[in-house]
Amino acid sequence: MGWWYDYGEAPEDKHTLRDYKTQPDAIVIDGPVYAVSKRGEIGREWWGQQWVQAMERLGLTPRLQRGRRYARNGSVRRLEIGHGIAYAPVQGSRPRPYRTAVHLKPFNDAEWERALAALADQAIYSAKLLAGEMPGDIEGVFQGVGLSLFPRSKKDIIFECSCPDWGDPCKHAAAVYYLVAEQLDADPFVLFHLKGKGRDEVLAALRALRGAEDDGLPQIPMFEDEPLPDAPPLDADLGAFWSGLEVNLVRAAPVHMPEPFALRQLGDPPGDAGAGLRSIYNEVAHEASLWLGLEQDGDG
Repeated sequence: MGWWYDYGEAPEDKHTLRDYKTQPDAIVIDGPVYAVSKRGEIGREWWGQQWVQAMERLGLTPRLQRGRRYARNGSVRRLEIGHGIAYAPVQGSRPRPYRTAVHLKPFNDAEWERALAALADQAIYSAKLLAGEMPGDIEGVFQGVGLSLFPRSKKDIIFECSCPDWGDPCKHAAAVYYLVAEQLDADPFVLFHLKGKGRDEVLAALRALRGAEDDGLPQIPMFEDEPLPDAPPLDADLGAFWSGLEVNLVRAAPVHMPEPFALRQLGDPPGDAGAGLRSIYNEVAHEASLWLGLEQDGDG
C-alpha cells in the first residue's frame, strides 16, 4: 500500500483502499461503532489522550475535531485495526459508506529488534508487560532507541478516504482516529498492534529475551544438599508440636552477593534510592546470618 494522500475520486486502478483486505489477525469491532465519550474531548485515559495530542503537535487538531460527531453518531460502520492501518467504512452523505483508513507507519524488523532488546534490558518494564500492564512511561524506552509509539511527523501517519473532501484529515478519517483513541483507552496494547506486532507476539519475544538473559546468570543454590531428617506427623504429639519440632527447618543459608538479588532482577530504582536499598538488603542478610549462627557478631 503506497504512502500517499487521497481524498478525491481516485481512478479504479489507483485507489489503494479498493484492494483492502482484512488482515488475518486484525482487531475487528463490528458496528455501528459509537464513541463512549458523548461530549467534550475524546480520549479520557492517558493513552487515548497521548494519541489525540499527537495531532496537536502536528497542527492537525482543528481538522480532527470535525470528526467527533461522526465518531459519536454511529457513522463508523465497522472498525478494523491491523498492523499499520485502522480501516473503516464510514457513512457520509452518499448512500454507500466511504472507504476510510488511518495509516500509522509500523516499525520494521530491525526497529522492533532494538525496541524489544531495550524493553528486555529493563526488567521492570518486562515484568509489567508480562503481567498485562502497559507502563505509562514506556514511550521513553522507545525514544531511547530513536523510535516512538506515537506519530511524531506527518511522514508517520496518513489519512485516506474515498470521499471528495481534500481536508487533512477529512471528517470521516478523523472519526476513525478518534475511535482508535478510545480503543487505546481500553487496551494500550492496541498501539503495539498498530506498530506491527500484536500483544502475544511482543510478550513471547520478551519472554525469550529475558529467558536468554537469565540463562547467563550464575545459578543460586536454594537448598542445602543434605535432605531433611524424617519427622513424625505433626499430629503425632501435639505437645511437641506446640513446643517446637526437633527438626531444623532452615534448608538454605542467605547467599551473599555483591548485588542484591531484587535489584539485579528489577534494575536500579530512580533517583538515589539504590544506595539506600543496597544498605538495607546487606543489613538484613547480615542479621539473618547471625540469627542462623552462620556468622559471629564482630563485637563478640
